[in-house]
Amino acid sequence: MSEKKLFLYDVSIFRKKLLTRTWSVILLFVLFVIYNSLQIPKEARGQFFIIFVPLLAFFFWFLRRNYLKQIEILSSGKIELEGGMLKQFDSSGNCATIRVKDLEKITLDKFRGYDRIVLETKEKIHPIVNLKNQDELRLVLEKITGIKSVYDLTDDRLWNLKTPIYFIPSIIILIFLYIPILREKVPFISSEFLGLFFNVNIIIYLLYSPEKENHIDNRYSLKRRLIFISLIVFFFQVYTQLDKVGWFKN
Repeated sequence: MSEKKLFLYDVSIFRKKLLTRTWSVILLFVLFVIYNSLQIPKEARGQFFIIFVPLLAFFFWFLRRNYLKQIEILSSGKIELEGGMLKQFDSSGNCATIRVKDLEKITLDKFRGYDRIVLETKEKIHPIVNLKNQDELRLVLEKITGIKSVYDLTDDRLWNLKTPIYFIPSIIILIFLYIPILREKVPFISSEFLGLFFNVNIIIYLLYSPEKENHIDNRYSLKRRLIFISLIVFFFQVYTQLDKVGWFKN
């Protein structure tokens, strides 16, 4: 194959999803700050906001910087197919080359809500996510290699219709909290206990929920990042409760 073909990433879809995720994270962080500010005495709230408002500003700056960087990276990336060689360029101009005839398997799936094509050779697995014209690339590769693509229909979404089932324990605690008759029978249940219990529920759910490999670097796993954030919230919740009962004074 001598004709050069160029494949670009779908920046518009990526921008839309990234904006949604970014604002969701900011909203959750703001709600976390507001909720926890209400759990401490009024005289201590000033010190609380002195710590967390600058942290919120830094967090917002970091997310904005990360958002612009990711858009720039995706806009600069491209895939070229020419002379039986597939070249994947990143934003720095670095190029990963795959000899098309070395392909042993072509898999199509969804990864974090984006269409993905996974190219496998004996040496390495090459994932290509969110191409604008992925079907065209698939057809060309199938024609050259004679390999039929395999479709992986596994649902990779972290939150789906089955998710509420895993949070039934937290829902039960919520019911006990807001129904006076039931609350009297379990006096230790409070809004603070619900928050702590719900966070533990989230951590357990994340630990046991499946996640597809990104085939690049597992350090950037979405599940790991969410667990890390949840653990920070958990330790702060524990610290707040221990401080309330005078643990640190003793």
